[in-house]
Amino acid sequence: MKAVFGLAFSPHTQSELVDRLSRERIAPGVGPRTILTANIDHVVRLRHDHDFRDAYDRAWAVTADGAPVLMYAKLRGARELTRVTGSDLVMALLPALDPKKARLFFVVGDTGTADRLRDLLKARAFDSQAVMIEVAPQDFGKDQAYSDTLTRAIRRHRTTHLLMGLGAPKSEIWVHRHRDRLGDCYVLPVGAGLEFFAGTKRRAPVWMRSAGLEWAWRLGSEPRRLWRRYLVDSWLFLGAIGTDLATPDRGRARSAR
Repeated sequence: MKAVFGLAFSPHTQSELVDRLSRERIAPGVGPRTILTANIDHVVRLRHDHDFRDAYDRAWAVTADGAPVLMYAKLRGARELTRVTGSDLVMALLPALDPKKARLFFVVGDTGTADRLRDLLKARAFDSQAVMIEVAPQDFGKDQAYSDTLTRAIRRHRTTHLLMGLGAPKSEIWVHRHRDRLGDCYVLPVGAGLEFFAGTKRRAPVWMRSAGLEWAWRLGSEPRRLWRRYLVDSWLFLGAIGTDLATPDRGRARSAR
């Protein structure tokens, strides 16, 4: 598949990814397989945030999360690409995991989401010993001692799936910086996806998602936090398109192996 925005998009559909993430064990010593979901905000950040770009370059799979990202990628020749959002991936993956085999580790931003996740996974027959949930502090990523403790906990838990719900670029950069200490697990930085799954945050109606208008719902739900992202920074996406059009075609890019 052609590289777009310098990203190696995975050709896999959501169902194909869920099947691999739920059935395919990572061989000992391989290390983490990170799945990143690119939206407009991510593409804009990639232009100036080198740590974020490094995280994307080391990802095992990159999907098109945002509708404009998908549309542009198709116009650039990635016609087989399908949209896979982080939130949809979580919604499909967690019910597909085998409670007797999967060992889950969540990093979330509030106790309400943590409590709801415990209840939902218990109802799905997950043993309490197979699920660990960490409520991260506000300064997550800045305290090295805390990061050391967290990475040790992830490895001791023999985590098979690590899900980060702290938002971009915080989750992605932290995972990239500590990837050599996380063990052999799938890593999904999915932002608000965990809150949507837990029901502590309401997601946009299906019709708005299908029409590519989920951003409007998010803006209306959290105007103070998201106004700049959607009303100001999003226009920089046009600059990213201009840069991509001016970049020589590098041929086919690697995707999930």
